[in-house]
Amino acid sequence: MFFIGLIVKNLWRQKVRSLLAILGISIGIASIIALGAIANGMEQNLISALKSAKADFTIGQANAPAIVLSSIPAARLKEIQSLPDVAEAYGSLVSFANLNENPYFVVIGANPDSFELAGIQIRKGMTFESASDNQLLLGKVAASTLNLNVGQTVKLDGREFKLVGVYETGNVFEDGGALIPLHVLQQLKHRIDELTIILVKAKPNADLNQLIQSVETTYKNELVTLRDLGEYNKNYQGAGLVRVGTWLISLLALFIGGIGVMNTMIMAVYERTREIGILRAVGWRRGRVLRMILGESLLLSAFAALVGTFMGLSAAWLVTQLPRAGGLIGPTYTPTLFAEALLIALVVGLLGGLYPAYRATQILPQEALRYE
Repeated sequence: MFFIGLIVKNLWRQKVRSLLAILGISIGIASIIALGAIANGMEQNLISALKSAKADFTIGQANAPAIVLSSIPAARLKEIQSLPDVAEAYGSLVSFANLNENPYFVVIGANPDSFELAGIQIRKGMTFESASDNQLLLGKVAASTLNLNVGQTVKLDGREFKLVGVYETGNVFEDGGALIPLHVLQQLKHRIDELTIILVKAKPNADLNQLIQSVETTYKNELVTLRDLGEYNKNYQGAGLVRVGTWLISLLALFIGGIGVMNTMIMAVYERTREIGILRAVGWRRGRVLRMILGESLLLSAFAALVGTFMGLSAAWLVTQLPRAGGLIGPTYTPTLFAEALLIALVVGLLGGLYPAYRATQILPQEALRYE
């Protein structure tokens, strides 16, 4: 207990320096928590989008950078529908439109006959008519965020639409956007006869694996089939690139924080040369001096992990409150994410404290006692 109390007392004597070191590491930890949760949320949204629908699998363009950038000729839909083992197949177009100065508002073009297969449920009002040119549905999240009600007018890319209903899918990406008739979005975005994805439902007695193999063989290097996140990551790099970028930013922040810890501990060792010499003179072995300095460094990192976690949670929450991001991002927190953040903080503290601790063990009592 005396040893731990001494470590805490040593840190408390240099409050400002300790707080600055904690702040340096906590920024890196906050980055890991916030960006990691957002990346997890993006992956969960993808899984939800692929699994929440009643379709057996989704078809996208091969070699596209991301599923939302997929481009499939509309003619492929009729070909897929004509396959013997296919019970239902519907296509939709996903794009972004300008709404209230937000150029990244999600808009999905689809027809009402595909809603059941896509898992779209009308929660308020009614659905639009397939032939309509000016009717629109808003997702539950978007309607709440924009504070819009059925009957009001919505402008997408400067074009007016009447809000006729509110839908829900359970997926934040889809529920944060809007639905309009497929042909209207194709015209609005000048993507006539183009689809983003095709949802496929196999017949009850069909061999699903054989059907998937047939599609991928027939349309090799043109279309891919997706059933889960593993298949998505195999074919598209979007989520993986986000995660790589997250770690690069976080590691940079942690590197800077680690330098701050090292600087703090080196200064502490220099300033306490006489004190450490006295401890050595009264019987402290080098191993105990090493544990004391490393203990101080690890304790700094533990506090930084705690502060950084709260900062990360706050940052992720603030991002979801932004009008441009609220409908696209839903942070997902996992025990693994928090464990990784804590482990990394402790490793940074350990590495940052190793050299100062080594320097402390090299202090000789007779020289330190003469140190002023």
